[in-house]
Amino acid sequence: MTHCHSETLTPDTGFAWKEPAALDLRVETERVIVRPYVLDDAQPVFEAVNLSRDSLLPWMPWARTDHHELASTVHYVSQQIVRLSKPLTTEGVGVGIFDKASGQFLGGTGFHDLRRDTASVETGYWIRADRRREGLCTEAMARWLSKMLAPQNSGGLGLRRIRIYCSSGNTPSTRVPEKLALRGEVMQRQDYYVPHHGVTDRLGWGVMHDEWDCVRHRVKDSGAERNGPRFGVRSG
Repeated sequence: MTHCHSETLTPDTGFAWKEPAALDLRVETERVIVRPYVLDDAQPVFEAVNLSRDSLLPWMPWARTDHHELASTVHYVSQQIVRLSKPLTTEGVGVGIFDKASGQFLGGTGFHDLRRDTASVETGYWIRADRRREGLCTEAMARWLSKMLAPQNSGGLGLRRIRIYCSSGNTPSTRVPEKLALRGEVMQRQDYYVPHHGVTDRLGWGVMHDEWDCVRHRVKDSGAERNGPRFGVRSG
């Protein structure tokens, strides 16, 4: 998102970022585990999406078209496994968020729009409907940002920049980067069309590798001047 046309068509080699030879995407917090999917995850993912479908819409378009049959979820999980067996593409990869105590599938995150020229990716997230308002998403994403931004010689991906975008109407999703004190970078008016909802403002946040403490899993300086403005979110 937000890349100019020529940049998308003809990206330069730039930093020529490469993933680590051993790609370890597992992280743990006090309450959650973020890890790559295995085939046995298909059934709980299927059940969680169907439990949450009404609340995922209209903001997650895949919730309208996918995971209506278990076979669709098996295909999705298999696709993520295969992606991790090859060099990463711009499509990136999805991983699951799981309850550390019970093993329950909680939701998903990952990264996409991988830009090797700027060593940057976009990330997103969702949590099942019956486990929201527990701070689980913010907790998981803080550790996930550290995994992506930490140097490769410290077990991270060695990326330089992370991006998050969402519609101004998706208030629950806007709360996560705000709670993490990420820098508000984008407010594009009436630039994000949400199917079955209409046109909304596009909001975006970003964090650089030198702004994020990968040990404490938070911005190094939470002052307003460093992290930019908080958006006045409206429904569009």
